[in-house]
Amino acid sequence: MRTTGFTALLACAVLAAATGCSSSPSSTPSPAPATSALTTGGTPSGGNRGGGPATGTPASTATQPTDTPIPACASGQVDVTAKSMGAAMSHNGTTLTFAIANPSQACTLTGYPGLDEITDTGTVIHAERTPNGYIGGLPAGADTPPTVVVKSGHPAHAIAEGTSCGPYNKPDPKVVKTEVTAPNSTDTRAIDATIYTCSLEIHPVTE
Repeated sequence: MRTTGFTALLACAVLAAATGCSSSPSSTPSPAPATSALTTGGTPSGGNRGGGPATGTPASTATQPTDTPIPACASGQVDVTAKSMGAAMSHNGTTLTFAIANPSQACTLTGYPGLDEITDTGTVIHAERTPNGYIGGLPAGADTPPTVVVKSGHPAHAIAEGTSCGPYNKPDPKVVKTEVTAPNSTDTRAIDATIYTCSLEIHPVTE
C-alpha cells in the first residue's frame, strides 16, 4: 500500500537528521605510533654508544717472574770424594768429585779447587793451578774455567795429577794427608788419595 511506503521514507528522513548521517564514508582512526624499545642496564653489545671509553677487563700488567740466579756454593754445601785414575809414564791422576750435600739445594762452582799434600815431615806441598795437563783438564787452548751447577745427580769434577820423582833421581815424599778445598771456599776436606808430588797440579772444575 502507498501509505506503508511513505511512512518508511519519512522514518528514514527523521533518522538521518537526528544522527547527522553523511554520504561520505567514515574515516578510520590512525593507529598509535609504535614506542621505541629502550635498552636498560648498560651498553648494547657490538659497540660503544656516546663515544665514552669502552668498559671491560684491562690486559694484565703484572711483572713476569724472572729466573733466580743460583748462588755460589758456600762452606758445607758440597762433599768431596776422590777416585784414582791410575798411573802411566810416571804420571798418575785422581778425579775429585764435588757432590751437593743437600739434595734439595743447588749451587755453582767456578775455578780451581785448592789441593795440598802433607808429608811425614810436616812439609805442605801446594798443587799448581793449570788449565790442563798430561792426564786431563780443560780442552786444549781453553783457559777460562766454566761455571758448573752442582745439584742432585749432577756433581762437578776436577782432575789432580802429578809426576813421580823417580825421573829426577829423587825419592817420592811420603804423603800422610791430602786436603782439598772447593773453589772460592774455605771448606777444606781430607780425602783418601795420594798423588805423585814432584809435579803436583790441579785443574779447574768441569761437569
